[in-house]
Amino acid sequence: MIIFIFLGIVASIFQLTILREFTFSIAKNELALVVAAGFWFLFGGLGSVVGGRLKRLPSSLLAISFSLIFCLSISAIHLVKLLTNFSYYESASLGFSLLSAVFLIGPGSFLIGYSFCTLSRAYLDKHPYTPKTFSRFFAYEAIGFFIGGVLFTFFLSSYSNPFVFSFLPLLFLLLPSGAVKRFSLALAITVVSLTFFTGFKPILKKELKQAEILMRKGSPYGPIILARQSGVESLYVNGSLAASSEDKAWNEEFIHTSLSALSRPKKILYIGTFFSGQVQEILKYNIERLDCLDINPVLSALSRERISQDLKGRVNFIVDDPRSYLRTVEEKYDGIIMSMPAPANLAVNRYFSGEFFELVKRRLKSEGVFSFHIPSKRDILSPLFVKFNSCIINTLDKVFLKRLLIPLDSMIVLAKKGDIAPKDLIDNFSRHNIKTDYFTIYHLIDYLDPGRRSYLENMLNKKVGINTDLNPRGFLYFSLLEQAKFYPNFSLDVKKIKYFGPRILIAIFLVLSLLSLVKKKISVFFNTVVIGFSSIGLTALLFILFQLYSGALFWKMGILVGLFMVGLSSGTHLINLIADKVSLKKTALVCFYFLWAGFLFSLFLGLKYLNQIFYQEFIFYGYSLLGGVLTGCGYPLFTKRLGSYKTDPKVVAAHIYAADLTGAFLGTLTFSILFIPFLGVNSSILILAFLLSLWAIKNVFG
Repeated sequence: MIIFIFLGIVASIFQLTILREFTFSIAKNELALVVAAGFWFLFGGLGSVVGGRLKRLPSSLLAISFSLIFCLSISAIHLVKLLTNFSYYESASLGFSLLSAVFLIGPGSFLIGYSFCTLSRAYLDKHPYTPKTFSRFFAYEAIGFFIGGVLFTFFLSSYSNPFVFSFLPLLFLLLPSGAVKRFSLALAITVVSLTFFTGFKPILKKELKQAEILMRKGSPYGPIILARQSGVESLYVNGSLAASSEDKAWNEEFIHTSLSALSRPKKILYIGTFFSGQVQEILKYNIERLDCLDINPVLSALSRERISQDLKGRVNFIVDDPRSYLRTVEEKYDGIIMSMPAPANLAVNRYFSGEFFELVKRRLKSEGVFSFHIPSKRDILSPLFVKFNSCIINTLDKVFLKRLLIPLDSMIVLAKKGDIAPKDLIDNFSRHNIKTDYFTIYHLIDYLDPGRRSYLENMLNKKVGINTDLNPRGFLYFSLLEQAKFYPNFSLDVKKIKYFGPRILIAIFLVLSLLSLVKKKISVFFNTVVIGFSSIGLTALLFILFQLYSGALFWKMGILVGLFMVGLSSGTHLINLIADKVSLKKTALVCFYFLWAGFLFSLFLGLKYLNQIFYQEFIFYGYSLLGGVLTGCGYPLFTKRLGSYKTDPKVVAAHIYAADLTGAFLGTLTFSILFIPFLGVNSSILILAFLLSLWAIKNVFG
């Protein structure tokens, strides 16, 4: 059984690495991560089914296959966008991301599913069969998955070269076999791994279109790359362009427009990438205290290194999640300047939500000013820009009494508790008399043109919903705006999707419930699919909630997944201990599904209290663990029931595994593309709880 633990460790770390690299290089957001995980599950299930029919490979050959396929997948992830001439930092279209996931994520997960099936067959060839054996396969793989998740989170998440993990299949060679054979395979794995490990820099350089790579560092939150091309230095953080050495004109525009809203800026909080040069612009003022806040310690250290010695003593660098800092700090500021990229992912969207704006407001002095910028258009707003801009501004209006919008391609937004007049900005800018190279008072007067501001105000739609943590409409509208570049003639009616989407899904569940009444074996498969759908739905929701409240999903995802797998293993063992006493009558499954529904409803009720809990991460860890327990309890029930229908014992585990992963795949698509972006977290939880209750009622009849 130890080989299943090794399989779990390798599968866990390979999965986390491949999904991270795919998200940072291609898809760029957390929901794409969920979709990518769905393809992982789908191909894992396919590999499990196919593995029951193909000739078995010995575990030693599986080891070299793992290493080679992992290396090829990572290489392809970093190079595939060159086929469409996309830049590294650009997000891809939904169609391209889905198609890429098939070819880039599928092979590795297929091999893991195939290995699970062939290893279980090999075990059954040498050991007697019992109904509990199949559940042990799942349990031991889950233990390995947890070990891999813990190792990744605490020791491996700051990797700078993903090919370092290609050595992991050497674990398989610890199992008993011939010394010569083990040595040969170890040598082969080492050669493959070293070849790709040393070749990562050329691959990355090609991905960045031959830019000179000045620095490449890993961090818990993702990769940080500093590159230079044609004399321009660009900083990429988590796959996005964070700053450029050619941003000088914009830096002056944003900072001096923002600080012109203050007559005497003394205490300033800056939230964003210090590297951009905006900090140097702030320091041109007679600032008494400048706090620079960023969540990423590696990025903060880089900023400290690059700032000149004469300015270092004037800046207080703070490494913390901005939301956590604003919630707990007692300082109040004259100005809070936020320079964050557009909410292209949920990690950034959490800085444009109503909850975040409330935190900012509490940390401002009575005459303090909050400034930030969002993508827009200076003259003519398209319908999609109107919806996105309206969403963010409507959210701001729920919190601040007064605000001033400055129309640009990056709209500057100034918010205040009291009045904020354009004339004050012009007067303050003149009085400050700051030396600038690009930005003058004439630019500021032009930006504050009443006609342009009036056009923008008239275009905003007050009926567009606000952006909140649990209903991330800012992310939704910006994602639709981004996809319009690839599908200009394709339009979505958000209201219709919110109305018809859940109803169509309920109808599908009703049809499946009727079909499952036709044959007992089909009923077992559908029950397993439903649990797979529900478990991945819960996992997707926990991923999103974890990112919304901590911003550390890509760092601590291994713990979330690992605890889920521990729970799965515990639930499996729990039912195995009482397997002979468990009734498989209708009432057992009915209670099982109602327990699932009640568990989800408790999460729904608890969300309103999350902002009052300091250690929110542990709530999500607990739900992930308990969700795994509930999922694990289903496997022995379903395998035992399927085995009672005269099914070949050697394929029972594979079929249950495949049905579970098929449900998981469908769940990832449903929750990432439909439920979470369009319906929000609360509605998604309630609909899933309702569907499980519906399935519980179905099991009353068979």
